Amino acid sequence: MEKLIYKIGIDEAGKFLERPNRFIAKVELKDRGEVICHVHDSGRIKELLFLENEVSLKKAKEGSKRKTDWDLISAKADDGEDILINSAYHRYISENFLKDFEISPFGKIDSITAEVKNGDSRLDYLLEKDGKKIWVEVKGVSLSVNKVAMFPDAPSTRAQKHLKELIKIKENGDRAAVLLLVFRDSESFRPKYETDLEFSKLFYKAMKAGVEIYPVQFYLKDGDIIYREKKIEILPEKL
Repeated sequence: MEKLIYKIGIDEAGKFLERPNRFIAKVELKDRGEVICHVHDSGRIKELLFLENEVSLKKAKEGSKRKTDWDLISAKADDGEDILINSAYHRYISENFLKDFEISPFGKIDSITAEVKNGDSRLDYLLEKDGKKIWVEVKGVSLSVNKVAMFPDAPSTRAQKHLKELIKIKENGDRAAVLLLVFRDSESFRPKYETDLEFSKLFYKAMKAGVEIYPVQFYLKDGDIIYREKKIEILPEKL
């Protein structure tokens, strides 16, 4: 099964030049020359952002008070896949997915609230189903090597904090879950312990504590985010 989840839209394609810092990139457009665009992804994504790789951009809204006129949306993988690398869209993608009861792992829910504070963290969603609470944190996964999706590609104390909070939530009696938005065709998932060993340890600790983990396959085609029904296996801990 495949389903359209969200329309992003692409305005221009170009060649990546450099990323002077984590917030901006320089891109060469065929008819406009070099432009500066906003990078809305804190990961390193060096396997996608390298000299002259093909990337896609979206123009910022007219009248917006921004330092950059463009947003970086995607980059081509070595197999030709167009990979979403703009985390600003994770909210819209995940919300539309969770509201589609046919494909959501939680089925029909009674309510969904975004950005809800719990303890020391603000988690992405609080779902209510049959009078019970389900706390959900969303992570976007753009890195995949030999069909093995991995997260994170840069150390993330924030992601570690979210896992600790979800473990506490589960211990206190509510359901807790991580929704992994996998944007490159993958057969399995594992935490990238080479990059963030602490996150990896917490990931498997969370699983053992009963935190639900849902890797979900999406892909970008002509500016549209498509859900693809498939099983992505979570690999066992090897530490």
